[in-house]
Amino acid sequence: MLTGTTPRAYAGESMPAPKAKLPRLSPSRINTYISCPMKYRFQYIESVPSLPNAAMVRGSFVHRVLELLLARAAQDRTLDAVRKDFEIAEGEFRLRDDFRLLLLDATSEADFWESCRECVRAYYRIEQPATANIVELEKWVSTPLGEFELGGFIDRLERDDGGLVVSDYKTGAPKPLRFSTDYLRQLTYYALMCETQLNETPHSVRIYYLGGGKDEHTRDERVVTQAVTGTTLADVRDTARRVFGEIEAGKTSGEFAMNVTKLCNWCDFKQWCPAHGGDIGQALAAGTERVALRRREAGLPEKS
Repeated sequence: MLTGTTPRAYAGESMPAPKAKLPRLSPSRINTYISCPMKYRFQYIESVPSLPNAAMVRGSFVHRVLELLLARAAQDRTLDAVRKDFEIAEGEFRLRDDFRLLLLDATSEADFWESCRECVRAYYRIEQPATANIVELEKWVSTPLGEFELGGFIDRLERDDGGLVVSDYKTGAPKPLRFSTDYLRQLTYYALMCETQLNETPHSVRIYYLGGGKDEHTRDERVVTQAVTGTTLADVRDTARRVFGEIEAGKTSGEFAMNVTKLCNWCDFKQWCPAHGGDIGQALAAGTERVALRRREAGLPEKS
């Protein structure tokens, strides 16, 4: 039975309080730290605000459309229904700060909505929604791991071949299994939490790639699945504990490593990063002013 048909990201729902007042890590925070500890510091310790981009908002929007669709009874997941759900989601997003902060002109806005439609079309090319065996959507799961709690929301928990599958959508172009490792690892943290909270270990984690334009990627290219094993569960458990320990040590010492790669060119915090000649001390004030300026341009009120 489906529960929670309005996801926390759109209803303003807060996460449950950690059990036993433990500090909490989410899979996405762990992934951020692994990709670059300094980025983690900027985002989660210094709390430097960042601006949304079209790819991020498109991802949230497509998740919302499919969440509305799959919350319906299987026989009601029709083409008319998804058109209605697209309209509902569009109405919601037009009022959202992150969409308004994109400052899209008429042409860019039309392109944005068309790219969202193409992602939904791609979904229909790889799955008939009436056949999706959904267990829950936006399911909160957590588990204590010693000195901290691991917690987060599963976008889509389904049953396939008799077992649970933790699934997520990516609105980027399809990537083969060898290049999907980081995404699949992130989903494996949720499998670990299911093992504790649901007393059932998912047998697989799965990514549905919905981007790539109007191409003809096959279902096998768009749907990437990896088995959950005792080894993969132990790996993410050990990684979570290691990352928590390193973060706590960094909070004490102030030392966070900088992972300099080509991805730095797309980092919101590059201009303040010491690896690029920046000053961490300026980041919070400058980042806050940058967002405040964009809010004024978008006609949004100042955030308190």
